[in-house]
Amino acid sequence: MCKVRLHFRSDDVTTHTLIKETIKGISTQIFVALGIIFVILIAFLAYLFIADPFNIKPMIFGSFAPSAKTGDKATVGANETMNASSTTPAVSGGFSLSEAQIQALVSFGIDPSVIPSTVSPEMEACFVSALGDARVGEVKAGAVPSAFEFFKAKSCI
Repeated sequence: MCKVRLHFRSDDVTTHTLIKETIKGISTQIFVALGIIFVILIAFLAYLFIADPFNIKPMIFGSFAPSAKTGDKATVGANETMNASSTTPAVSGGFSLSEAQIQALVSFGIDPSVIPSTVSPEMEACFVSALGDARVGEVKAGAVPSAFEFFKAKSCI
């Protein structure tokens, strides 16, 4: 049998140690950079959660707002009042929101009182261009718009 002996010279060991230390330094820098990015990401997400600039909390957690009932009427908006026996609020502008539509607005984090009481022809044309004629007809008939549809048509209000 032949025995092989490895002989290391002192410069080979020094080179090996140098490479090992370099790799250790680079990996340390990579992990420090990843740690900093992680901390910045956590801080950004905390800001988004606390400040809620995009009003996402109501869509995620639902609406926990207590109803604003006073006596036999519940205030729905600036020009809207709803009787306790009625499920459709009367709006002074000639159209009404269904209870499901009001609940959808509240669940999206929108106060129903900010919805205008009348729809101008320009607004309706904007809604048709954003949602399509068939869907606008369905919503007018009482269908509940999805959150995506509401945010698509939000600029029309």
